[in-house]
Amino acid sequence: MLSSRPQSLLKRFWLTTLRPTAVPAFLPMAQQAQQASTSGRTALRVPGPVETAMQKKLMDAFQPQLIRISNDSSKHSHHAPMVAVGGGNGETHFAVAIVSAAFEGKTQIARHRLVNGLLKDEFDMGLHALSLRLKTPAEWEKTDGAQAA
Repeated sequence: MLSSRPQSLLKRFWLTTLRPTAVPAFLPMAQQAQQASTSGRTALRVPGPVETAMQKKLMDAFQPQLIRISNDSSKHSHHAPMVAVGGGNGETHFAVAIVSAAFEGKTQIARHRLVNGLLKDEFDMGLHALSLRLKTPAEWEKTDGAQAA
């Protein structure tokens, strides 16, 4: 396991932070925002250009069944390297969760290398940290999917 944190804490983080929130698309925009905010999620947020580019590349390359990109940059703006550049551009730290059949037969390190290689341009342009949770559909069902249902 890559983390020393208890597995139950990681699952709780996955389920509460990285799992998408279901908000019915037929609700008016104001009701969607209210429902999202009352469910503990941030109300409608517009992703920046780095996040948008990341999502497009990841969607095109892996055709994921689940994808979640979380911008964690605000949690790190006080770190010395970020302060040195005025807090960065607000798109320097991300957590990405993907469930895709494209990961079948690949080790975790191979999966990480695929994603990191795909996002090389973003790293060159200022992406500083990327936390990855990459699973196959079978792995998702075995660990997180049962709790999500």
